Amino acid sequence: MDNSEFQHSEDFLQWIWENLLFDFTSLQTTCGKPLRISDPGKLNRTDGPDFKQAVIDIGDISWHGDVEIHVRSKGWVNHGHHKDPNFNSVVLHVFIDDEPVPVRTKNGSRPYSLNLRPYLSKELRLFLKSFEQPAGLPCASEVHYISEKAFLDQIEKAHFEYFEKKANDFLQYYDPDLLPTKAWKKALIISLWDGLGITHNREAMRETAHRFLQRREGFSADEDEIMIALNIAGFGKKVSDISWNFKSVRPASHPVNRIKEAVKLTSLIQDEPLENMLSLRSTESWNNWVKKASLTNSSRIKILFGTVFLPSLYVLGNLFAHQSLSQKVLSEWRVLKTPIPPSLLKKFRSLELNTTSYRKKLGAIHQLKSYCGPVKCSECFVLKNAIES
Repeated sequence: MDNSEFQHSEDFLQWIWENLLFDFTSLQTTCGKPLRISDPGKLNRTDGPDFKQAVIDIGDISWHGDVEIHVRSKGWVNHGHHKDPNFNSVVLHVFIDDEPVPVRTKNGSRPYSLNLRPYLSKELRLFLKSFEQPAGLPCASEVHYISEKAFLDQIEKAHFEYFEKKANDFLQYYDPDLLPTKAWKKALIISLWDGLGITHNREAMRETAHRFLQRREGFSADEDEIMIALNIAGFGKKVSDISWNFKSVRPASHPVNRIKEAVKLTSLIQDEPLENMLSLRSTESWNNWVKKASLTNSSRIKILFGTVFLPSLYVLGNLFAHQSLSQKVLSEWRVLKTPIPPSLLKKFRSLELNTTSYRKKLGAIHQLKSYCGPVKCSECFVLKNAIES
């Protein structure tokens, strides 16, 4: 295995060390001394060495101290550990590097070094080999047994992580200088305008929403809200500095149509009493809005229910300490089925698993974007199960 085959982060290597996913029965330091791991140490998530309080037997001596992990041994100097007193207690430097560089701590000691490359498990080597075929999922080609339970557990984990992300996305539009009710409604409205702008015109829709809400505060009863919004966006009689992208935009997703939909939803949200939103039946309001606004219950509208409306209600429940509402929203999210274009999930087909287990789970999209795409395999239940079983 040459250096080019190990395309993972230090986090991945930390996971290998923490779970002893290598042949630890006949280890030797780079200077040729036998090494035995009595305790790999505790993963350190703050500043300092990666693992604290490790117990490593080297030769006839038992060392109690810290372990530092790098993909390349020169990371020790590149990260400035030789100048940092926090690393004075390191007794072992672990890496994957066929040309290791000796290291020294600030107090002058020289930690022993261990190159893990020759000791990686067969299963892990097979997995790493799959990166020679980057077009698909690494686990699909070289991990010979994919546990469907592990996969479902991972999708479920990603599903709730995605919900947490969408709740945080919602909060970025929450203005703490406004009254909570007004701030929440404004955040919901801007989030919906943003969602209706996917994928080409999110920024333009958000800017239009901000300007429209400012203008709406001075509306008179006889003004046409849709025409005002279109003028703000530059689709009426007035010129606007808001830039729109029309490339590959389908007729239904044309900005004019999306703005009309957004204005109708804005009016309904602004008129909705807060007590209705705090009710345990608040999720029904969405269908009422869609019906009153004469919107087609399209895939886009169904996706916005899950990615915007439910997270907004969860935030609302937390804002008003309404735990029952927050829990009800989480329960709805758990069983939520959303129409996802099959093309977005095509990479999963190579796993040969039951498609009904992920086909309508928004967590499947998050799995691909946040785990499979950036190759965070060390944090995925599928690989852990395959290697540890």
